[in-house]
Amino acid sequence: MKIASVRPVLLGYDTAGDPPLEWVGGRFASWDAALVEVRLESGATGLGEVAQGTMAAEAVAGLLDAFRRYLPSHDLPAVELGDYLRDRTRFWARGGISSGVIAAIEIACLDAESKEAGIPLWQHLRGSAEGVPERVEVYASGGLGTTPAQVAQWNAEMEAAGHRTVKFRAMRDADTTIDLMREIVPKLAPTTRFCLDAVQGCASTPWSLEDAVRVGHEAAALGARWYEEPCAAEDHAGYAAVREAVDTDVTGVESHSVLEDFLHLIDVGGVDIAQPDLSMVGGWVQFRRVAEHAAAHGVGCVPHVWGSGVQLMTSLHAAIAAGLPLVEVCTLLNPMRDATMAEPLKVVDGHVTVPTGPGSGGILPEGGEEQFPYRPGAGMVIR
Repeated sequence: MKIASVRPVLLGYDTAGDPPLEWVGGRFASWDAALVEVRLESGATGLGEVAQGTMAAEAVAGLLDAFRRYLPSHDLPAVELGDYLRDRTRFWARGGISSGVIAAIEIACLDAESKEAGIPLWQHLRGSAEGVPERVEVYASGGLGTTPAQVAQWNAEMEAAGHRTVKFRAMRDADTTIDLMREIVPKLAPTTRFCLDAVQGCASTPWSLEDAVRVGHEAAALGARWYEEPCAAEDHAGYAAVREAVDTDVTGVESHSVLEDFLHLIDVGGVDIAQPDLSMVGGWVQFRRVAEHAAAHGVGCVPHVWGSGVQLMTSLHAAIAAGLPLVEVCTLLNPMRDATMAEPLKVVDGHVTVPTGPGSGGILPEGGEEQFPYRPGAGMVIR
């Protein structure tokens, strides 16, 4: 593989005309996405996404310019590209959104290679189609709202759409979150499971350990499938303490962008389930390393997925390739996400069919940059 060109593709979908996307941490004025399009010398093209682009898309173009001088001029398998770039940019690009840019370049190249080979991206990553199931479980992720009624309505819509697990977000404080769960969980169908995302991993003012444990106890008592991100992302000791105290699975940390952060989180007993983001953590190779380390320590692994259809589809393929049992699917209204998928995902009894077409199925539709123009400063902001 030789790279002929790379370019940033910034997209946005203005939510002004839609029902408000409000939550306790702020409001979405726009769904933003920062894609990277790669063209190989063979002519094949592929797409990757910078996960951090949902909040900082404007940073991607400059970073991509900085990475251009480090792109290999010789033949190199795409699966080696992430480590190649990390080895040469460690001084200034270790973690954060730089990991997302490396991931997007690597994934775009892998997408292009799989299209050239005429096979699904998951098969290219895995090296074989043997033993892959026909379908994979997914769960509905959303549950934004400032009132229990808004969250309850979303839960009902997801059940009607075929989902069997729903994940909703916490309220600003512990007591209101406990009240929320007590009001809406009994309204779920007996066959529906729920997860609570405390959103403290990226909260501007995280809860105290005492509050995190109190919410976890209530989530466990109500039968939560898991309790997500009860502490600040860097508070690994807090995760371990919450996990020791509550009787339900503790999960995290989606914003970790360095492999070693996940290794430490797992090694100190911070989570029952690790939640790496394919793009956030640096791409397929880093994602696979997290999953393998988790499995070796008896810890589960479920990918965090947020962003456009490119991020959704590449994450689905990565999860299938790594043999992971469950994938997050954001179901909030976002026409830009839907337009950047070759085909919509059809959820039946909480599962989707494993893709069989070449590449990832993430696309840049014709006229997509005009249809979904990026507007600087309008994306998701945490307050």
